[in-house]
Amino acid sequence: MVSRKILIALGVFAVLAIGIGSVCAVQNIEVDGMKFCIPDGYTEDMSMAKNGEVDENGFKTFDHTYFDSNYNMLSVTVFYDGGSVDFNNLKESAEVEKTIKCHNGWFEFDKESELYFFTYVDNDMIVMITAEDEGLFEKVIV
Repeated sequence: MVSRKILIALGVFAVLAIGIGSVCAVQNIEVDGMKFCIPDGYTEDMSMAKNGEVDENGFKTFDHTYFDSNYNMLSVTVFYDGGSVDFNNLKESAEVEKTIKCHNGWFEFDKESELYFFTYVDNDMIVMITAEDEGLFEKVIV
């Protein structure tokens, strides 16, 4: 009788583990030493990637853009110029201060593009996450 209860408990545990695993499935990526989690179902568009290109302002840029099967966009951009970054200088007029996963940053929803933006500073690097679904920020930011 005891072994039957153990088998039932193990079966329930296995079902829960499979369910949790499928809900938490992610693609772990590293962008210039910073870690992010891209939810499964999103595929990177390699034609849009930037891997350390330096722009006309001297910023080294890393950008990875992903799309799901409905062509919903998710982008992770990291850029810096080697100097220190003043968090308050990043604020745009429509942005509000918000904390996501212990990162204090600037949040905005652009009605025209229907995109959400969250920008924060980590070790003098500027990180910008862009998504069509505000709920993705909690999943992407480690």
